[in-house]
Amino acid sequence: MGKFETTMSGAAITSTLTQMSMIGDIGKEILRKFGIKKINIKKEYSYKIRGAIHTETRNRFGKEALYFYGLTMMEGYKKIREDQGGTQTAIYYRNNADNLNHKNLIIARKFRNNFIRVFSEELSNLTKATIFTPVENVVGSYMKVLDKDKIELTLTNAILIENEIFNRGMITEMLSFLNSQWTLKIKFVKSKSKQDSRGFCRFTWIIYFSKNKKKVDPDKAQQEIKELAKQKFIDNVLKDSNRLRKQSELLAQQLGKFIPPQMHKAMMQGDFNTEITTRRKKLTIFFSDIKNFTSISEKLQPEDLTQYLNEYFSEMTKIALEHGATIDKYIGDAVMLFFGDPTSKGEREDARACVEMSLKMQERMEYLKNKWKNSGFLNPFQIRIGINTGYCNVGNFGSDQRLTYTIIGGEVNIAARLETAGEAGRILMSFETYSHVKDLVEVSELNSIKMKGVSRKVKVFEVIGRKKSEIKCVQILKQDNVNDNKKINNLNKKIKEIDRQFKYLKKLIDDLNDEKQY
Repeated sequence: MGKFETTMSGAAITSTLTQMSMIGDIGKEILRKFGIKKINIKKEYSYKIRGAIHTETRNRFGKEALYFYGLTMMEGYKKIREDQGGTQTAIYYRNNADNLNHKNLIIARKFRNNFIRVFSEELSNLTKATIFTPVENVVGSYMKVLDKDKIELTLTNAILIENEIFNRGMITEMLSFLNSQWTLKIKFVKSKSKQDSRGFCRFTWIIYFSKNKKKVDPDKAQQEIKELAKQKFIDNVLKDSNRLRKQSELLAQQLGKFIPPQMHKAMMQGDFNTEITTRRKKLTIFFSDIKNFTSISEKLQPEDLTQYLNEYFSEMTKIALEHGATIDKYIGDAVMLFFGDPTSKGEREDARACVEMSLKMQERMEYLKNKWKNSGFLNPFQIRIGINTGYCNVGNFGSDQRLTYTIIGGEVNIAARLETAGEAGRILMSFETYSHVKDLVEVSELNSIKMKGVSRKVKVFEVIGRKKSEIKCVQILKQDNVNDNKKINNLNKKIKEIDRQFKYLKKLIDDLNDEKQY
């Protein structure tokens, strides 16, 4: 037996990569694993590369992909052979076809021996770049003449396991030609012997020839085979595509739990920049934490603490997202949010949304405190909140290996200081935030305070609650569900009807007054 090829040309690998785009993409991934950036067509490379490409293709798209790939590879080879006068098998068959039906077994045996030689050469030429050196690698072959119309051909070759299905596609075109004159049944049998260290294993190709009584168009037969293989391949690609889509959706869903929804949406749409870059922007910053959290946590069992803390974060996060906040991070029991990036409704609306969110959070905490007390939590959590509006640097901070989307700047520090200066259940904000919400909430102006790291004294305002008009408005909104257009229309109709009745009564009173004057 001849020597196995241990290398293949760059041209052969390039052909492998370019035949089909999807398989080509897989090939590029494989090349990176082998440390190859660019193929030199004149250079020799490890034979393992194509085997690795075939293995990955089969694992991802199924064996039909490899079979179809083998078929497509033959298209180029076919044209070259036709330009040279046809395949060796076809040429030999045309010249010796009559001998196949000859009653003289001696002539049949002579044909058998020559046919084995030609078939082996053809098979070797088709797959030379992949697995074979010429005829020498045919380690076993024989043809049995069963009768004048039946022949059994057996070839045993040493090939790479990864390439076996691929090579079925490679020889299909040749067998289609033979099938135009013969009915073929082909069987591939893997040797029980173990593959060697290079991955080669013996395969036996058993081909049963019986005289075909019908005339078959070899080109049509080949096209039918190709279309069937193509459909199976497409079906597998679609299955793989659906699998990848589901994986992508699951990943996106999981990713959305670790990054702000606004950022997540931008990333999914391809609009988010992943470079290390920042910009200066006016934001409204929110800080909150649990008053006396350390002492409270020491009195609780870890399981209870985890339950209460997760419920607290879940409720606060829900409210934050409803108001359009960007969740920066959770720091122990503290929460850091901001408004104004990556999406913004304007400085004023961002500040108002933040304050409205804070009021909702405090209101929700009252509900949670009562719920927790009923469950045996004697000293439930109470939160304090600090809000500030000002210019910050916002963007991607970190390194090429790991980025954090966050904000930095003195205004962030002010918001954090305001939070720690407040009492439980209170909301403190700076003048900059107050200027945007003074018509929204009742406040109490506190003494200006000097903060560490801040050169100026900071005016501080404590939020007492919504202004009465705002409270009434909120109650009406809640009661009538203004987001429901139908209910809004019904309410407007009622108002118009009341207004009509009022005008009627007023006219009636005016008429009565006029009658009294007379």
